[in-house]
Amino acid sequence: MISAKKNNFIVEYRPSAIRAARISSETAPTVVEEVVEIDLSKDDSPASTIRAFAKAKSNACMHAHSVVYPEGRLVRQVLLDAQRGKEVDFVMDFLRKAGGVDPEKFAAYCLSAADGSEIDLAAFNKKEILVCGASKEEVSGVQRELVEKGIYPRRLELGTLGTIGALRDAIGGDAGRSPVLFLEIDQKFTNAVIVGPKGVEMARRIDCGAIHIAQALKEEMNLKDEAAAEKILQSRDFDLGPIAPKLLRKLLRELQSSIGFFEVQTGSSVSELYCLKDGRFLPWLEGSICDLLNLSPLPLDLSAWLEGKGVTFSSEEVGAKIDNTWLSLFSLVLEFGKGKS
Repeated sequence: MISAKKNNFIVEYRPSAIRAARISSETAPTVVEEVVEIDLSKDDSPASTIRAFAKAKSNACMHAHSVVYPEGRLVRQVLLDAQRGKEVDFVMDFLRKAGGVDPEKFAAYCLSAADGSEIDLAAFNKKEILVCGASKEEVSGVQRELVEKGIYPRRLELGTLGTIGALRDAIGGDAGRSPVLFLEIDQKFTNAVIVGPKGVEMARRIDCGAIHIAQALKEEMNLKDEAAAEKILQSRDFDLGPIAPKLLRKLLRELQSSIGFFEVQTGSSVSELYCLKDGRFLPWLEGSICDLLNLSPLPLDLSAWLEGKGVTFSSEEVGAKIDNTWLSLFSLVLEFGKGKS
């Protein structure tokens, strides 16, 4: 059974957590009336929690626009180097060889790297594009998981793209502003995206993720398994800064190479960092990467930025429940540039 659409809801769904908000309108201007965060490692019945939040019946689902993070999602900047009429073949070849996916089983989209708008490859007159998407099987799996947890996804979006759009808007259009490095650290890989006033200036995948950091910590501290290491990594009681160069060696090597190449090619310097590990900030991780790469944390006042976009909170109590990691969720109610997404 699907619940009546009396209220508007937005959801961010990750393997580790669900975040949801009840809002007064599907698009800005809107008021955030209530929010909830569910730790899926601790909540034995997330569907019950969602239904209680939505005031839905025990056999009903909460309608929601949703941002999701399929494990095999792809967000890559590509230099479109193809003869006229061969652009689609070029992208298909990229998906097979560089993306490692079967184009027939993959829902792929081509966007402008400048403004996020979906493009017609044959008519597009710029070389830099974003190729993004996810496997159709993974998308279907995410939809099933949402329904199992009491959520009926009225719309699905890739959370990575929503975050990029929000960061691009927050940075602004000042041509003299330095770009920001956005790191999205998942279990098996890291998405590294350089976002500047011109849009996405670099987007690549690094085959080093949270499990690699946990393995390095396990070896460094002689722990019994990666689970113990991951528990320490998530803790705010441990300062892992002194051993960060060892834990992050592989990731840092790839980042230094990418940033160095970007700065030589463009003459621009990356100055700030927005870093999420499974959707959360870890102070030691952000601080260590900033120190080792000579960056500063992105000084984003999320509440002030949202207010400027027409998104307000019903009370100070509701507003106090969020931090800068909720950026992707609220991107669902906003429109950015020509892309409108």
